[in-house]
Amino acid sequence: MNISNLASFVTSADLSLSEKGIESAKVILTGFVVVFAVLLLLILIIKLYGLIIEKAQGAAENRKKKKLKESSEVPKTSSAPVQPAKVVAKAPSVDSGISDEVVAVISAAVSTMYGSSQGVRVKSIKKSDTERSAWANAGVLENTRPF
Repeated sequence: MNISNLASFVTSADLSLSEKGIESAKVILTGFVVVFAVLLLLILIIKLYGLIIEKAQGAAENRKKKKLKESSEVPKTSSAPVQPAKVVAKAPSVDSGISDEVVAVISAAVSTMYGSSQGVRVKSIKKSDTERSAWANAGVLENTRPF
């Protein structure tokens, strides 16, 4: 009998309890090694992908900065400092009863939300005509919020 023929005749019924335990431990250990090796491979792939994307974004930002720097470089023709043009914004129309502090806070919130690059301005500020309480408004917003 060959060793290969002998191995085919050996079944789990022929193994002792300790041999069954060793075979089970081998299978479990092999499973753990395979799972952790694949996890480490996935971590490596994700890190490499992140580095590639980070490098591509950095290169794009560098190009934008370079273009901005080139376009902002204007040769000076006079030695006098250039005064920036004064921008006079119209004050928003405000209902009576609204304090200047409230107008300033609302304008600051709008400016913060949209940023100064979009040129957003507040045209008017007036009190709401609704008779709903704050709790009712919160309920309406909660029930009509998109998914």
